[in-house]
Amino acid sequence: MNQSQATVITDTLNSVESIPLLDPVEVSSSFEISQPMLDAQITVDKSPLPFEEVPGPAILKLWEKYWKYVPFLGRLSWNRNVTPLKYLFNEHGCIVRINGPLSGDIVMIHRPEHIAEVLKQEGNTPIRSGIDILQHYHLHHRKYRLAGPFSLSAGFRVAGSQGCRIDMVCDELISRVYKIRNKQDEVPSNFHEDIIRWAMECFSAVTFNKHTGFLETSGYNATSEPSRIISALMTAHKYMNRCETGFQVWRFFLTPFAKNLFEACDILDGVIGKHVRQAQSKLRSRSLSGYKTGSKVKDTEVDLPVLEKFLVTDGIQPDDICTLLMDMMILGVQATANCEAFLLYHLAKNPRTQRKLYDEIVNVLPDKDSPLTKETLKDMRYLKACFQESLRLRPAFPYFTRLLPKTISIHGYTIPKGTFVIMANQISSQREENYEDPQKFRPERWLTSSSEGNAEFSCLPFGYGTRSCLGKNMAETTMMLLTAKLVRQFRIEYDYADIKSSFMMVNVPNKPLRFRFVDRI
Repeated sequence: MNQSQATVITDTLNSVESIPLLDPVEVSSSFEISQPMLDAQITVDKSPLPFEEVPGPAILKLWEKYWKYVPFLGRLSWNRNVTPLKYLFNEHGCIVRINGPLSGDIVMIHRPEHIAEVLKQEGNTPIRSGIDILQHYHLHHRKYRLAGPFSLSAGFRVAGSQGCRIDMVCDELISRVYKIRNKQDEVPSNFHEDIIRWAMECFSAVTFNKHTGFLETSGYNATSEPSRIISALMTAHKYMNRCETGFQVWRFFLTPFAKNLFEACDILDGVIGKHVRQAQSKLRSRSLSGYKTGSKVKDTEVDLPVLEKFLVTDGIQPDDICTLLMDMMILGVQATANCEAFLLYHLAKNPRTQRKLYDEIVNVLPDKDSPLTKETLKDMRYLKACFQESLRLRPAFPYFTRLLPKTISIHGYTIPKGTFVIMANQISSQREENYEDPQKFRPERWLTSSSEGNAEFSCLPFGYGTRSCLGKNMAETTMMLLTAKLVRQFRIEYDYADIKSSFMMVNVPNKPLRFRFVDRI
């Protein structure tokens, strides 16, 4: 730009006359824009996108039409741990679709609002996908009438006398700790088995009203019945995980993994069948008129073990009970033991939290030998908060599943009826948008009147609705009783590498539980 041009521009800007923003035009020369034309331009099509548009791994979509010719691949092959799920969500967004042979379409979600949308479609009998290999065992190996899952209320609660039995079992584990710890107050690396034995003894006390002796010295003899049951339980859990992941060749012929699983299940089925027959005999010897109230047994009216409550419940057969109890034994006992292990670990890694919990327990139990009951537990709000926070970080099951009963819309996509939905509960409960400092163990977050995030659907450690965990109350009572008694008796420490979780149908500690149980003065 030369000097003369700059002078002209400066004179124009400094002139008194304003510069018109628009050239004057005649009104008659303008044209009218009809309202329909405007509407057509600003209207956005908000109808849900088709199911095929749901994002997912491109390679799987490319192979999708050929997978029907591939041998049976378990649904769990794609989510054997939480890390692959996190990768898929980070790569493809909050909703991911994959497809596997004979497993149909699979959709994975983690947002609380999306989980709520799926769960709110449930009726009185929601459809939850069962464990395929266990259903195969019940139907084809044992020739049972049904393989489950069954529509039972999760309302069976631990009665007063059963709480006393659990308290005694907790005392047995404490005695075991005194016996097995070394001069440094450290328990052996196989302490996880002791916790499994404790969980199994609690299950036996509440379900069968029996004391089996899993924690007694004689119960550790390899030829004893308690050791045979524990060995079968751990074997069944190990091979169930192997059968449910990878190529499910057991559908064509009996594989070594399936054979080992069935042999272990036969032992557990024999134990359950024996207790069922004993309970039936006991119920026949007395009048049942005082125990039946329609289709369910009211816990406030009679103090029956869980097995007897099942037997006097209309619409459920003995074979169904055997199926149900085996699922509870293989998965429920393991889940309770692992959740208790993670709770003790979190307390050991957070000494200030443990001290605060100890102060609360001492106020309720001034003496170490003071009785601890379900009613006493109600006064321990901080203990309940520690329990909830541990389950938020390490729930028993990192996800749960449903089969959609009808077509719905999620995140702008149409999800058809019959789609297999995986709800990644553990990922949801550890997202920054749902909880502040989600990776930190902070029980205080559960003590505030207004809970963080979408509390109802962002943290569902026991599932939701009528298909929630049948043993929820049992697990909560047993875990809180044991934790209170251990913290009252010992200062719990852990000096080794961080313990994380491995997924074997349930979250399992990936390192030995080498805790130090130091006597409190």
